[in-house]
Amino acid sequence: MLKAMSTRRLLLAAGLAVLGSTLAPAVQASADPTAFIQQVSSKAITEMAPAASETDKQRAAKLKPLLEQYFDMPSIAKYMLGSYWPKATPQEQSEFTAVVTDFLALAYGKRFASYTGHQMAVGRVRDEGDGRTTVFSTVQLPNGEPARVDWTIEAAGDSYKIADVKVEGLSLADTHRQEFASVINNNGGSVGKLIEILKKKVGN
Repeated sequence: MLKAMSTRRLLLAAGLAVLGSTLAPAVQASADPTAFIQQVSSKAITEMAPAASETDKQRAAKLKPLLEQYFDMPSIAKYMLGSYWPKATPQEQSEFTAVVTDFLALAYGKRFASYTGHQMAVGRVRDEGDGRTTVFSTVQLPNGEPARVDWTIEAAGDSYKIADVKVEGLSLADTHRQEFASVINNNGGSVGKLIEILKKKVGN
């Protein structure tokens, strides 16, 4: 089975960053990278306001559309599967992309059970080239400590998609990539087994 996440700070800080900028205006995503991150936050706040009174499944159901709209889930899923992606069948690739979206929605949803409106400050922006940009931000954790959250976003038409989130330099995509590789390795190199395990975790 998948081991318990050892990076709770990563999930919590990244999750609060999505919901943290309580004063973020609803702006057009095409305006600039900073405005895009503010839009993601604003939309999440609207959707997740009653999170504390809902079940994990209800919160996950609200987060899933946000992941699908604002995150480049097909590319993230491909990256997370790493060298096993080309070894997977087209059906396995499709199933993995779907179930990993459900998995992340549930994992984040659990972190929002006690959400009370933590603050996020968006800072500088750095052009990484090849259509990629990093937006730097700081989110206040429930214990009062600040956490640096860096958003890697990429151009997608006249808007953007989130390609990765890093908390204090720790990548969300890399964390799950290592975790999933370990599960596959422990199950004879079977991507299908990983998919099976993830489906059980999300209740599919």
